[in-house]
Amino acid sequence: MHVSSFLALAFGLAPVWAVPVQELTGLDISPAAIPIEKFRLGGDLKILKPKLPQFTGRTDFGLKKKIALNWNDDEDITKAELTANWEEQEDVKVINMADFGSALEKVDCTAPTMSLDFKQSGQYNEAKASWNWVNGATKNNIILFVNHPSCGADKAEAPFRVTGIRYDDQKFIAYMTVQEIDDLESVIPDGDLVVETLADVDEPIVNARNLDGPVDPALAKRITASKTTTISLNKNFDNKNIFSLGSGNNYVKLDCTDCGTRGKIKVKLYAKIRWFRVKKSYVEFRAQDVQAFLNLKLHGKGNRSAKGHKVVIPITAYGFEIRKVATLRIAADIGVGYDASIDGQGHVTWGASANLTNPSVWRECFKGCDDEKSGWQITTTQIEPKGAGSLKATLGVHAFITPKAEARIFKSGYEVGVAILAPKFEGTATVSGNSSGGICANNKAILGVDVDLKVGLQCYVYAGDNYQTPDWRKVLFQRMWTLYDKCFILAKNT
Repeated sequence: MHVSSFLALAFGLAPVWAVPVQELTGLDISPAAIPIEKFRLGGDLKILKPKLPQFTGRTDFGLKKKIALNWNDDEDITKAELTANWEEQEDVKVINMADFGSALEKVDCTAPTMSLDFKQSGQYNEAKASWNWVNGATKNNIILFVNHPSCGADKAEAPFRVTGIRYDDQKFIAYMTVQEIDDLESVIPDGDLVVETLADVDEPIVNARNLDGPVDPALAKRITASKTTTISLNKNFDNKNIFSLGSGNNYVKLDCTDCGTRGKIKVKLYAKIRWFRVKKSYVEFRAQDVQAFLNLKLHGKGNRSAKGHKVVIPITAYGFEIRKVATLRIAADIGVGYDASIDGQGHVTWGASANLTNPSVWRECFKGCDDEKSGWQITTTQIEPKGAGSLKATLGVHAFITPKAEARIFKSGYEVGVAILAPKFEGTATVSGNSSGGICANNKAILGVDVDLKVGLQCYVYAGDNYQTPDWRKVLFQRMWTLYDKCFILAKNT
C-alpha cells in the first residue's frame, strides 16, 4: 500500500497539501565537485567484467575505425559501454580479439611480443592479409583489445598498441610487437562512456530496530545498496530512540514511533572523450518513488535541549571498477536530524509524510557541462499533534537521506553527495492544562496543545563526511510553509 494511504487509514490524517518548492539562487555556491586523490567511502568494490564473446565460429579480422566495449556484472544488471572511434586518425586502426577469438588455438599476451596461434591456415592467411597494414609504414599502429581465456582475467579487455607483426607461415603464428596501454584515455581521440543500472530492483522492507546492538551477518548483508547502482530506500525504523539526554528530574528524549523511507535512487556515470582528454563528465542521481515519513514523540522533564543527527540505517558503500577506465562507489545514510528542546514535564507527538516528485533528478557536472535538475517538489500528509502534561517544546526535526558517490574516470577523481531533508519541521508546541477550563480559548477545554509548526524540504549538493557540516555545499531547493498555527483541544469537561 502507498505510504501516505497507509498513514491516512491508520492515523486519520489531514488532507494532502501539494506545495511547489521554491528554487533558490545565489546561495553559498561552491565548486561543482571536490576532486579527490583517495576514496573515503569503504565497502566492497566489484569488478565489472567484459561481456564475454560468443565464440560461435564467426570470425572478423578486419581492422576498424570504431569499437564498442561492453562490461556487466554477474546479474547482467549494472552495465557499462565504451564507444570510441579513430576516424580522424589515418595511422591508427582498432580491432577487438572478441571478433576473431574462435580462430585462435592459444594466445600469449606477454609484452613486448604477443603470439597468436591460429587453428587453420585459411583463417591465418585472412588475418595476415588484413593486419599486414601495420607493417606498411612506421607510423601505422593497431589498438588491440584482448579478450581471450588464454590471457587470464587480469588481461580481459586490456588494450595493447601493436606497432609491427611478423608471421610464421609454417606454424600459423602471428608475433605482434606490442606495448600494453596503461592510460586508455591517451589513445582514444573520440568516445563515450556510460555506466548505469538498466533494471529496477525492489528490495523487501528492512527494519532497523536491532541496529543499536550487534548486527547479525544476515541482516547486515541486507542493509546495503543492492548489487547494482540502485540504492534501495525500503527501510523502517519504528520504535527507535533518536536521542536521550539526562535522567531523573531533568531529561529529554525523542522517539520515532512510526518512521521509515521508501523508493530507490539510481546512479549513472557518464564521460565524453575528445582529443585524448575527458571533455565532459557527470554523475546523475535519479530519485524514484522516494518517500519519508516521521511520527515523532518528544518527551521529558525539566529544561533540556539537544542538537545533532543520528544515522539510523547506514547503507554501506557499494562500488564497481572497470579496469583502467572508471571506478564508482556509492553509499547512503538514512536518519533523523534534530534541534529540539523541552521546558516543563510531559510529551508532544506529531508527524508527517513527504513524497518527492517522481522522478527527481540531479546531474552533477564534473567537467565540461552544466548541472541539471528536474523535479524536487514534495507533497505532504500531516498527523494532528497531541500531548500531555505541561511543557513548552521546540520541534526542529527532519528526516534525511544522503546518497553519496565517489567517481574516478581515467585519472580524475571526484566526490559528491545529495542531502534530502524531508519532511523537515520547524516550530514550537505548548501543552497546557487547567481543570477549570479555558484552554485554547474554550471554556470547556481542560487540555490542549498550541502548535506553531512549519514543514518543508531542504535539498543541497555537498561534499564531506557530515551532511550538516560539509566541506562545501550548494543549495538546490528549500521551502518551508505553515503546517499548523492553531490550538488543538485534547480534553474537555463534560
